[in-house]
Amino acid sequence: MAHIFSLLHVHCKKQFRYLPMSSFLSRLRRHKLLLAFLPALIFLFCSVFYYEINHSFVAFCDTVFRNEITENTLNLHYTLENPEILNLSDPDVSFGSMNPEVLADAFSQQNIYLEKLFKFPKDWLSTKNRLTYDILTSAFSLQAEGEKYLLYDEPLGPSLGTQAQLPVLLAEYSFHNKKDIETYLALLSGLPEYYDSILQFERAKSAAGLFMDASVAQGVIDQCDAFLKTGDQNILFTTFDSRIASLDFLNETEKQKYCSLNRKALASYVIPTYRKLSKGISALKDSSKNALGLCYLPDGKNYYAYLVKDTTGCYDSVETIFKRIQSQLVKDIHTLRQIAQKNPQLFSDSGDETLKTVNDQVSSDPKEILNDLKRKMAEDFPEIADVTYEVKYVEKALEDYLSPAFYLTAPLDNRNQNVIYINPKIGYHGLDLYSTLAHEGYPGHLYQTIFSNDSGIRPVRSLTNFGGYVEGWATYVEMQSFSYGCSDNIIAEIYRLNRSLNLGISSFIDILIHYYGYDRSQTAKVLSQFGLNGDGTADAFFDTILEAPANYLKYYVGYLCFEDLKQAALKKEGASFSLKNFHKKILETGPCPFPVLYKYVLQNHDARV
Repeated sequence: MAHIFSLLHVHCKKQFRYLPMSSFLSRLRRHKLLLAFLPALIFLFCSVFYYEINHSFVAFCDTVFRNEITENTLNLHYTLENPEILNLSDPDVSFGSMNPEVLADAFSQQNIYLEKLFKFPKDWLSTKNRLTYDILTSAFSLQAEGEKYLLYDEPLGPSLGTQAQLPVLLAEYSFHNKKDIETYLALLSGLPEYYDSILQFERAKSAAGLFMDASVAQGVIDQCDAFLKTGDQNILFTTFDSRIASLDFLNETEKQKYCSLNRKALASYVIPTYRKLSKGISALKDSSKNALGLCYLPDGKNYYAYLVKDTTGCYDSVETIFKRIQSQLVKDIHTLRQIAQKNPQLFSDSGDETLKTVNDQVSSDPKEILNDLKRKMAEDFPEIADVTYEVKYVEKALEDYLSPAFYLTAPLDNRNQNVIYINPKIGYHGLDLYSTLAHEGYPGHLYQTIFSNDSGIRPVRSLTNFGGYVEGWATYVEMQSFSYGCSDNIIAEIYRLNRSLNLGISSFIDILIHYYGYDRSQTAKVLSQFGLNGDGTADAFFDTILEAPANYLKYYVGYLCFEDLKQAALKKEGASFSLKNFHKKILETGPCPFPVLYKYVLQNHDARV
């Protein structure tokens, strides 16, 4: 705007120098009229420019969303129930690819997106678009940083690997019409190509000296073999038949046809593919060069630092995070000791009976628990409109290899398609079941997902993955849920401290193994200091952490970041602080890195605008 005023000033000086007085007064009156309208003209210009910039930004985001979401049919299906709203011709049916060359091209595309993002004048974006800008630039920049660590990634694992998780995602693939069924069957036929690309990736890792530890590889082989042994009770047999049987848009002949096609697809594609994967990993197993933490790999320490940043969304150094975990462990142990000194009976044999009585009072019905949580959380969390959900139990054949519990997110265009899975092998009951459902349901994953989506976050944000926010939030509310499920504040606090210590010790050990290079004997010594010295305990810890580096950190560091953010908000707002409003700001901002979340929560931005 300064440039416009300077031009007017120069123009006026040249005219005034030679005009007679009458002309001077006449021209002055005209210039006054122009100047009178100038603010309105400037406002109009700025409004048009503001609109154009924001319109272009939203169009860019939608283009990125369309391009990326159609690369993986499974992601597309779980993100949109009605993908035709994208106005696309039918995209290819594909799981995507783990071929290293394909992945390298994907990094190049992310860099192109980043370059285009930086061309938008951020200060001219609306608050909502500025938030999206901050999130996308953070996500794409971090992905660009990770390009040099491409072969350090690990898609396989005994319990968290693709080969363990994919059957559940396929078993929950919803059928809204015949096209969905045909797409699903086409996906099954594409499984050999996808798993071949994973084997290509694993061979490239092996050639680079980065193949997984032999014990982890054996766990993958065992999981594949367990999947193959299920026969007619295979989850992809049983769940398909039951889903087809429930569809009212198919006649009996069509139902029989699709069930037959599914069995042929499983026999022709799925079963042979799992056999091939098992054999492929067996052939590579002995190529492992490292049975210890990531820091023993070439540049492994730097990779772990990157992985912690990417996994947790906390951009502090590993050393800083380690100190924060240590501090919380010391605090929790001190608090637990104080409780034990004041209430010794709770830590004796009679205390076991007290705890059993408390747990027996908690309902064993998941829906009753979730309804109870919805009632009790109302004072601390903002309300959302009711949604429907299902609570299911993991198939027996997969109990040994899947997480204790998990939530399958609803599509952006159908908030009522929510599923919570519980692994019955864990034997959840009492407060453990109560807090688990708080983590997965209300006010955890289900509630957070629906609330954030209802707040109108841009669809492109569904492409990003901020595990620290998502799992950190679920852990944060899980800690709070013990007081909802137990009227005895002391017992509720014991349970909270126990959960915090379990996650804290696991995260502490994770850093010791992968960043500071602790071996099995050193790990056992540290665990013994926490009183964890039972037979096989140290090896079990070590194997679990070896399989999934930084996995525990996204839960625990995420939880600590939310606690630290709450303390910062309390300090800033003082007596005006409202826990419900604090939670509302977090949920409206939605999943993002913690530096972005802190900025938008503490500066009181309205993320919906």
